[in-house]
Amino acid sequence: MSQVSAPVSTTVVASDIAGAAAFGAAVLERFEQVLAVVRGLGFVTQEPGRPNLTLTLAPDQEPGSALDAMAKAAAGFDAAVTPLSLRSVVHFGVVFRTESATGVSYVGSAIRTTQSALRRVPSAGGFLATAEFAVYAAKYPQLPFRMRPVTSGAAIDGLSHLLFGDIAADMAPASAVASGIADAAFVEFAKRRLAEEIGPFANALVDRAVRAATATDQLVSQLASDIDNPAARKKFEDDMLRFAKSRC
Repeated sequence: MSQVSAPVSTTVVASDIAGAAAFGAAVLERFEQVLAVVRGLGFVTQEPGRPNLTLTLAPDQEPGSALDAMAKAAAGFDAAVTPLSLRSVVHFGVVFRTESATGVSYVGSAIRTTQSALRRVPSAGGFLATAEFAVYAAKYPQLPFRMRPVTSGAAIDGLSHLLFGDIAADMAPASAVASGIADAAFVEFAKRRLAEEIGPFANALVDRAVRAATATDQLVSQLASDIDNPAARKKFEDDMLRFAKSRC
């Protein structure tokens, strides 16, 4: 008999092979090696058809180490089967945890949303993150990656590249913060966060401030001025700047 939990929020990653319509035995064997790594990180499902996987982490699991392990496995795959590559989308949303005699599994809208987002992204490979994951990741300043907004392609508006290792380390924090002005995920986070403090007028205030601001710190300061409580104002500023830096 299965027991289904109340809804919980967690990280979900969907991946498949980009760059071809059919795959030889060597490619599929390499994909199985990636799959073996990912199965050790959380609950994994596969859709029928093309080689693919969806990883759902436990709700209390910090995502950094799992995503780092998955990125390393993906890099090995890409190097072995070039010009093919793995492409992945990382999302944060609601799932239901199910316990049965055979183990723990997950179902829910976050899994469907992640798989749907993966089908819409280009076939260039790499890791992309949704705005929802970017908001969540801002709570963890020591994650082993940085985020850089995707600046082209209407179908992937609001997504960010996840950059691991040396690429992330080489990025200048100042330029990353400045890039937040034109970043859809940053603006969405500002609206959500400001709405927590002042209510439904937040959207209009953020839209107006974005049009007027020329730098991230200016935008944050202008939005914070609409919050009367000094402690809440300071926390808002800290949350906004932490989120902006996470988008590097």
